[in-house]
Amino acid sequence: MTPNCGNGAGRRDNREIVAKFLEVAEPISVIGIIMDVLEEKDVIVHVDLVNQTVRRNTALAKGLVTLHGSGISQQSVRLRDIEDFVLIRGRFRKISETAESTVFLAPYGDPDDPAQGPRVRVTCATEGLRNEVPQGTFSARCLGKVQDWNADDAVLEAQAMAIFR
Repeated sequence: MTPNCGNGAGRRDNREIVAKFLEVAEPISVIGIIMDVLEEKDVIVHVDLVNQTVRRNTALAKGLVTLHGSGISQQSVRLRDIEDFVLIRGRFRKISETAESTVFLAPYGDPDDPAQGPRVRVTCATEGLRNEVPQGTFSARCLGKVQDWNADDAVLEAQAMAIFR
């Protein structure tokens, strides 16, 4: 006699276990699980603002094929065209904070004046910040989604899912 594996048998139990784990887990543990899944599914594009590089990986290759078709070799990437998740490494500083959201800004490269030239502005929920935000500039990684490019201000807008220092 074979066990009945049809009709989703056992799936409800697994979902309940995962749901119970997520209810009691620390947010940092949950985001770790989410990042592992996103990496496994190849949907995170790794961006290094300081070195002005984008890591060539499956997520980037899939995104470029979607934008430009197969067979096209791209030497440069416009971050505003990335539709998958991005993991942005940079030197951030807090520029504003309200009860609802906190906004960080990071320059491309390592300019003498970080307020000049192209930058990335990251917005996150203030209630989700676990620690006090450092004064001045700090190195961090931000997992999020690109929202928009503001050509007038040379600012790429991103919505953060998590920021790691």
